[in-house]
Amino acid sequence: MNLPPRSASGFDDGLVDAPPSPPGSASNGDATHASAPRRANEGTQSIQRAIAVLRLIAMRGPQGLRLHEIAEGLALERITAHRIVKGLAFSNMLQLDAQTRRYTLGHMAYLLGLSASPAFDLKERCQPTLRRLADATGDSVFLMVRSGFEAVCFDHVQGSYPIRTHSLKIGARRALGAGAGAMALLAALPDHDVETAIAANAMHLPRYRDISPERLRELVAKTRQDGYATNLQTVIADVSAIGMTLPRRDGPAFVSISIASITSRMTGAHLDEARHALRHETDALGLLLDDARVKWGGMTDDASR
Repeated sequence: MNLPPRSASGFDDGLVDAPPSPPGSASNGDATHASAPRRANEGTQSIQRAIAVLRLIAMRGPQGLRLHEIAEGLALERITAHRIVKGLAFSNMLQLDAQTRRYTLGHMAYLLGLSASPAFDLKERCQPTLRRLADATGDSVFLMVRSGFEAVCFDHVQGSYPIRTHSLKIGARRALGAGAGAMALLAALPDHDVETAIAANAMHLPRYRDISPERLRELVAKTRQDGYATNLQTVIADVSAIGMTLPRRDGPAFVSISIASITSRMTGAHLDEARHALRHETDALGLLLDDARVKWGGMTDDASR
């Protein structure tokens, strides 16, 4: 979720013309002119709501969401949510399963993503690092990127260890803090952004095994103290992981890498080796991205602002 819960009255649907001017007041022309900024703001708000709907559905993944879940998740009147999803479905940004009545992302969202990808060559720049870590540890390695109050799986490389952990698919979204890579990204934010992210994701936290606002605050403090994030079966049973961000010269980190395996394996000497390799690779890759001036508007798409 990318909008902190708001009261339904906080949303004003549609464009409202200025009322007629009473005698002696400004002319109707002046009133119409004065309403222009309000119209522009309302138009921007409508776009933000549509984007928030897309992000909410994307975060749920293939399961999708019903109309009432979208309305409740974004504190929208049901009629408002219906109008938004109807418009998005008409444009093929969403698709509706006629049997389950659940909305998922449509093919146009996929095509637009393909068109945008050449401008963001982050995956290609990071892939050699992911491959080295997978080869060195034998475990699953994930590339996570911060997007608003979520972490998106950008890439996944599988190691040689025979028991594999398919805990994340490419394109999957998690609340910041849900998993080692997502926790590393959350802990890298300033305190006020951490609290904003926790509040914005409150409705999603019960989906995970052992995550609550209080638990997230504890893990943020631990991550900052340790210098890396740890996920001990927090999201998926018998899967544990460690995660670190790619350091930046300016601003909070927006990329993290995590290494995941079965819990019994992520202990002792193997854990130490994985942590050492992850530190070495993230430090080097962070410098590489800084030198290449690779940027990502991770928090600038915060629709709550």
